[in-house]
Amino acid sequence: MVDSRPIVVNTVTEAVYQRMRDLLLTGVFAPGQWIRERDLTETLGVSRTPIREALRLLERDRLVIAESRKGFRIPIPSVKEITDFYELRTELEGFAAARAARQVSHAELADLRQLISDAQTALSQENRAELIALNNRFHDVVAKASGNQALADMLGKLRTNVNLFRVLSWSSRRERPATTLSQHRLILEAIEQRNEAKARTRAKDHIMDSLPLTLAGLEQKGTPVPPPQVPDCRKGVDTTDDID
Repeated sequence: MVDSRPIVVNTVTEAVYQRMRDLLLTGVFAPGQWIRERDLTETLGVSRTPIREALRLLERDRLVIAESRKGFRIPIPSVKEITDFYELRTELEGFAAARAARQVSHAELADLRQLISDAQTALSQENRAELIALNNRFHDVVAKASGNQALADMLGKLRTNVNLFRVLSWSSRRERPATTLSQHRLILEAIEQRNEAKARTRAKDHIMDSLPLTLAGLEQKGTPVPPPQVPDCRKGVDTTDDID
């Protein structure tokens, strides 16, 4: 459900931009959906001027696209765009998880455990927006625990685009949020064990596991999708101690 609380803040355009960005990245709007200014003015309790200015900022971020005489809509990514993002994110998330296993702090481990617990609650309540937010925070903490700020910043920007695709994967398979939570538990377990190889493998498997689902969701939108070439993330990695 869209948060309909009116925005009260000094910089109205910035506040509208942040609220709309949050709505986009938590799956409230689906790829291909048109953004109606009238609906947003009623939902956010502001005039059309800051709505239009915020949409221009979102267009700069490539989170919406403008079409002449039609307005703004959520972009539908191509197969190549999705595949490129997932392949890059797979490598970076694997590296971040391995580094986190090497040097994670007790406070960061506590944060990860709490996020898993909160996600279980959100899952039982079928709160998809909260699940997406908690998913992002889980990966943010893992990236932070890597100790590499450049890596954390890069993953944060990359995840912004991937979040637009997540609604595709979750729409193609209803049980995907539960699967995601289970995979997060396995990643956390490997980090707790300080097992870098296992953490890297599980993080990479977790990301690439959702690629076929995202492509299936894209196909439901009417875009022809060829069979995905999903690389074997375990190649060259010792996984003898992985859980089956």
